[in-house]
Amino acid sequence: MSNPPGPVPLIVLMLGLIVSSCASVQHVDSSSLQQLRNLSYQTIHGQTVTLKDGVYEGPTFDAGGASRLRVALIEQLMVSGDMTGDGNNEAAVFLTASSGGSGRYTYLAIVTKSGFSYQNIATQNLGDRVQVRALRLAEGTLILDFITAGPEDTACCPSLNMRNTYRLVDGELRQITDKAIGPLSLRDLEGMKWSLAELAENEPVPPQVSVYAVFDEKRLSGSSGCNRYFSDIKGGGPDSIVIGPVGATRMMCAESMMQVEDRYLAALQKVRQFGFMFGQLALGYEDNNKPQRLLFNPKPDEVVQ
Repeated sequence: MSNPPGPVPLIVLMLGLIVSSCASVQHVDSSSLQQLRNLSYQTIHGQTVTLKDGVYEGPTFDAGGASRLRVALIEQLMVSGDMTGDGNNEAAVFLTASSGGSGRYTYLAIVTKSGFSYQNIATQNLGDRVQVRALRLAEGTLILDFITAGPEDTACCPSLNMRNTYRLVDGELRQITDKAIGPLSLRDLEGMKWSLAELAENEPVPPQVSVYAVFDEKRLSGSSGCNRYFSDIKGGGPDSIVIGPVGATRMMCAESMMQVEDRYLAALQKVRQFGFMFGQLALGYEDNNKPQRLLFNPKPDEVVQ
C-alpha cells in the first residue's frame, strides 16, 4: 500500500494536507461540487470508495491498529467540458489516497452526468507523491502537467516535469502521450504573477491585502502588501533554494496590512523548497521546527512581459 519510510521534505508533508478553499474551483458549479463530494469512485487502491463530504475513511487494516485507507477529493483544481463531442459535459477531478505510510497516491477521475445522476466512469492512478501543476481541457483532450520522480530521484522528492494527454474513448480514459519536459527549476515559475493565498496552513490572506511574487531568473520581486520588495535567490532545484536578504521600500500602511507584510517577508527568508499543490505554488519553510508553506495562486491573466 505504501513505500518504506524515508526522508520526507516539507513540500511532501504539505501535500498531505487538505488545502483550504481560498483557491476557487474551476468550471464546476456548486451543485455539481456537492455531488462530487458524495460520489462513489472506482479503482482507488483496488476498490470502490464512497466519499462523504469529500472524504472517505475505511476500516483499520489490523484489529487495534491505526492505519486505514483515507481518500480525499481535491477541490481547488477541477475542469469540466465535453470530452466526447456528444454535447454533454464531463468533469475531471483529482483524489488523493493514503494508508498510513509515507506513500500518497494521486488519482485522476472522470465523472459523467446524465440527468440528475452522476457517475465515475474512469479513474487513472498517477503515482505516488506526484505534484500536479496544471490541468486543462482543449478540444476534448485533457492536458496534465505534473512533477514525478525522475531516474535519479527518490520517491519522496520528485523533480521531473511531465506532460500527459488523455482522451475519453468509449467510456475509457486513454493516455495518448507522455512527455518528459525536463527537471523542475525556478524557470518554471517565471512569466506570471503568483498571488499569495495563505501565509500558513489554513491562514488565508485578508481579502483587502494584495501580496504577490514575480520570479525572474535568480531574482524575486513583488508587492508585500504595502511595500515593494526584491531579493536574490540562490540554488535552483526544488529542494535547495535560499531567498534573501530581502530589501523593500519603506512606506507605512494600515496596521493589519503591515502585520501581513512583516510575516510574509520573514517567512520568505526561511524558504528552502518549492513545489506544486494541485495548481498552486508552495514555498516550504520551517517555523519552530514545524513544516509550513506560503501558498500562491497563479495569475495567468497577469503575464509578466
